[in-house]
Amino acid sequence: MNPSAGLVTALNKMREMSVDSGDIFHQYFPIVDSSTNIGEWGAPMFGNNYQAVQESFFGLLKQIAYVATVTRTFNNPLAQLEGENMPLGWAGEETYINPVQGRQFDVNDFAGILQKYEADVKVQYLTINMDLQYPVTLTRDKIRTAFNSWRDLEEFINGIVNALYNGAYIGMFNYTKALISSAFKENKAQYIKVTTPSNESTGKAFIKKLRELYTLFQLPSQSYNAWAKVGGNGKPVTTWCAPEDIVVMLRADIVATVDVDVLAAAFNMDKANFIGRLITVDNFDVYADDGEKVYDGQHILGFIGDKAWFKIKQQDMALDMWFNPNNRSWQYYLNVVKMYNYSLFANGVVIAIDDPDVPATKVEADPDTITVTAGQKATSAITLTPVNSTATLSASSSATTYATVEVSGNNVIITGKSAGSATITVTATDQDGTTTHTDTISVTVEAAS
Repeated sequence: MNPSAGLVTALNKMREMSVDSGDIFHQYFPIVDSSTNIGEWGAPMFGNNYQAVQESFFGLLKQIAYVATVTRTFNNPLAQLEGENMPLGWAGEETYINPVQGRQFDVNDFAGILQKYEADVKVQYLTINMDLQYPVTLTRDKIRTAFNSWRDLEEFINGIVNALYNGAYIGMFNYTKALISSAFKENKAQYIKVTTPSNESTGKAFIKKLRELYTLFQLPSQSYNAWAKVGGNGKPVTTWCAPEDIVVMLRADIVATVDVDVLAAAFNMDKANFIGRLITVDNFDVYADDGEKVYDGQHILGFIGDKAWFKIKQQDMALDMWFNPNNRSWQYYLNVVKMYNYSLFANGVVIAIDDPDVPATKVEADPDTITVTAGQKATSAITLTPVNSTATLSASSSATTYATVEVSGNNVIITGKSAGSATITVTATDQDGTTTHTDTISVTVEAAS
């Protein structure tokens, strides 16, 4: 059997690199062509100077391995969401400046020229949170077997590449999906509840909702980013995005159910262009680095949002190797260091069939002592910890003769009825209904004058 054209190119490239760098490889290995004998060509790998020769071979192989991955490894469909590399540091920040609000012109406002107008600047801190190593061991027996034929050698090289880089690329694929799952699970992303499309009616409703979001994302809004939701300081963030930056990610079973032609039309695109915008994934499960499933993402159908929502940067991806004389084996290590975060400033909506569940650990009323006149109302602001808790609030009065209470969002509104006192109990109930946290408000009602 003759060597394939790809193998010939790779081996001769290694020799060329050896000449340029002064490595010993070219001193032992001739140029390969279609007539070269594998046994004769590979003999130096097992000669008297085998360790130095093998070190040269594997060192050069390491340098061309990445190039080989282009056509031989898992094609990560989510790689398009990654940003530029991050060569230095372990942390970064994302800054957003809110649009400036207008003010009424006043021809007599001479002092305004000396006034300081502060920009509404928001900052989110991002960190390196993926530092994984993918190892593979090459024993002397495996190496010797690889040089039995050109096919065995090619399969040997491909096996190294596939074992290392496929593992890394599949890991990156899962890490990117996990951003969506984690944001939803922790209630740190906007989300919509839908009915799983299963027929024409539910399919049309599903497509209509995506079309609505696609349109609204292009208009300034505070509704589709998560800055305020996670308790970000100051005013809510107002943002928007260009239509070409909007991505749609859906589970494969959902794509198989909805009419892609209709979905494309909803986005004012032909089918071919829309399919280029649509990213299909298998699921939104989350796995630990050891492969164990740690979150079942069955409640998540997909995601629609700005590409800028994904804050993914690579700091390092390097292949290292060393010879272990204890068992005469070669150790390969593919090291991957990346940042996986999501933006609190960009539009991003998770499409789900259920609500996330973030239990409350504390509930606080401010103020917790109130004096109100009979016939009047007073308000106490309720803070849940964490601020993104999904617990529901309720409130009751110990003496409705004197004071009644109702819940409005994160506020309780107390109405004075007649002179006297009452205790208002505010309760946060988690979704499972079993865990509650409470706080009380002491109310004094004074008689109306």
